[in-house]
Formats: sequence, structure tokens, C-alpha cells
Amino acid sequence: MTNYIIPIFLLFLCFIMPIQIYSIGDVYGAGIQGAFYRYQESSLGSSFIPITQDLHYVTSGNYYGQTAVSILVWTAGDILLVLATILSLMKEQKIVDTKSKIVYSLLITSGMVFLISIMFQYGIFLYGIAGISIPLGIPLIIISGMYFFTQTADADL
Repeated sequence: MTNYIIPIFLLFLCFIMPIQIYSIGDVYGAGIQGAFYRYQESSLGSSFIPITQDLHYVTSGNYYGQTAVSILVWTAGDILLVLATILSLMKEQKIVDTKSKIVYSLLITSGMVFLISIMFQYGIFLYGIAGISIPLGIPLIIISGMYFFTQTADADL
């Protein structure tokens, strides 16, 4: 059972944990964002927005500029996180002979890509005219990836 701790942790990151809390503009609304969803409350009401809907808004032209770039970069982070999860599960099931450090490198990179995405939207200090972002889950993603990376035996490079 202990072999499945890492994949379960990665799946938890992918689907459940909020990665950031944000406010919109001058507190016009606020929300939380996970890897594949956003939930926000504003004067227009409550919204649950999956990443597929955000991508639809980008491709249809509803989102453009830095918001569109931010969503596309966020999607790249999603892809890296899913790839790390799939490789980790396949490694635990002995389907592939992937080195653990590759999985943890993907995890660290996905966290950095999420942070870059937030910087595109809110600015380098995570505060700007678009609002404020508090990246709760990003440090956890990066630090856990670094921890697992350093704990991996040198033979598993």
C-alpha cells in the first residue's frame, strides 16, 4: 500500500486541492482555483468554471490578451501535472520503467508553470489591476516535488 502514496498524492493535487485564492479587480468578486476548475462568487452570481470552459472562452475570443495567455499557460501546467500523475501510476504498476526523478521534475515544473500563469494574470507580485492572488497550493506542489526528488536514491536517476 505504501507504493501508492505518491500517485494518490499527485491525484489529490490534480483534482481536489485549491491551488490559488483570488480576488477580481477591486473586490468585484473572489474565488478559488484548482488545477482543472475555478469557483468564483461575484455580483453576477456564483460560477463553477472547468478548464474546458476557460479554453472555450479563449478559442471563441471571449478571453484575449493576458487572460488568454494566462489560461493557456495554466493548461500547460495541467498537462504536466497529469503527465506526472500518469507516469507515477504506471511506474508503480511496473508498466513503464520511468525514473522517479523524471516524475518529480514534472511535478516541480508544473508548480512553476502555474506560478508563471498567475503572474501573467496578476503581475509579478501577484497583485495588480486584475486583482490579488494567493497561491496556496503552488508552494506545496513545488516543495513536495523537491522533497521527493532529493529523497530519491541516486540509483534511480
